[in-house]
Amino acid sequence: MDKKEPYIKVTKDGPYLVYGISSLAEKIILTDERGVSVKYGDGKTFEIKGDTIALCRCGKSKNAPFCDGSHAGDNFNGTETASFEPILKGAEKWSGPNFDLMDNPKYCAFARFCDDHGQIWNLIGIGAEKTDRWAIQESWDCPAGRLQVFNKKGEVVDKPLPKEIFTLEDNGMKISGPLWVRGGIRVESEDGKSYEVRNRQTLCRCGASSNKPFCNGAHASLKWKATTPK
Repeated sequence: MDKKEPYIKVTKDGPYLVYGISSLAEKIILTDERGVSVKYGDGKTFEIKGDTIALCRCGKSKNAPFCDGSHAGDNFNGTETASFEPILKGAEKWSGPNFDLMDNPKYCAFARFCDDHGQIWNLIGIGAEKTDRWAIQESWDCPAGRLQVFNKKGEVVDKPLPKEIFTLEDNGMKISGPLWVRGGIRVESEDGKSYEVRNRQTLCRCGASSNKPFCNGAHASLKWKATTPK
């Protein structure tokens, strides 16, 4: 494998080691007056030092998003529980006149873009040009790739993304979210086995997901907020 190709290594009860990226920035989930997520805003940019960076996954670092060794003192249990099967393996199908929706809720990052214009599960069943367009956009805005729209030929309706990693902050709920990994960056388990390479995926940062290393929305119920240096 080309060593210049970005990838993420999950370490045993420790951080994510990230190789081959030159930038790390923050994306902010912005909401409207209803509290519904409507778009992403740009946040801070983090300084990258060296070819390898260690990103916190225990949720306790005082230097988030970077690891500061807190996982060791906190006896963090980072046991991976996610399946290596493709995400569609456990997905439920919602059929519409023009498109189908595949939904695997185990990977929900609780970003809530699926509520804009009406919930995506309802939109997909209407069959109008406008509602189809809204449903597709809501699937694209889902950072975890939980929601995927397919045409009737069985082709996923998606757009290529550059290989990038962001931290998510939720302006509506005033909490921090997962790592947003885009563009087909490979994630390797502590045992050296690769998870499915996907265009969009989210990795747990709060330490509480039951689908590690992937986010399952646990940060929302915890009202977790990452601690960054002042």
